[in-house]
Amino acid sequence: MPDDRIWLTGFMATGKSRVARALAAALDWAAVDIDTMVTERAGEPVRAIFARGGEAAFRALEAEAVQQAAALERVVIATGGGTVLAEANRARMRQRGFVVCLDARPETIAARIAQSGEHISERPLLAGGDPLARIRELKAQRQPLYDEADLVIETDELTPDEVTHRIVQAYRERAAAKAAQ
Repeated sequence: MPDDRIWLTGFMATGKSRVARALAAALDWAAVDIDTMVTERAGEPVRAIFARGGEAAFRALEAEAVQQAAALERVVIATGGGTVLAEANRARMRQRGFVVCLDARPETIAARIAQSGEHISERPLLAGGDPLARIRELKAQRQPLYDEADLVIETDELTPDEVTHRIVQAYRERAAAKAAQ
């Protein structure tokens, strides 16, 4: 039986939420965003969760959202950039679906955040200091965990539609290989 959930991982601003919506539409599935689930459950934005309880409070809510999303079927799940930090989250994703990492160079990530019109202070882990240096530092720490994905796609030069097409193709190849076993 083919996987009926696709997890999109990767650093912030690599296109996870946007690609999740496009991929879900292409597969006629639902799209779920872990950060949205967290903010809905908490009743406040991410930066308020960080301000009130720190990163630990956010990560606890995130783990609950991952567990909830893992119970869904026919769904594309956009994870937060740090979702992979918890081994329990990574295990749940591996056991319950096809894991795809959307990757990009730090310079691309910084440019995308700037182009979005979002102020860097809205990203709690990038606030203060040199955002590009912080992106490089965090991404380097997380990269081995992102690389555990079943598929890694470099998104720097790709449109969301091109990324979606590549994932659909890989997903179908994986489903065909599993069916042939």
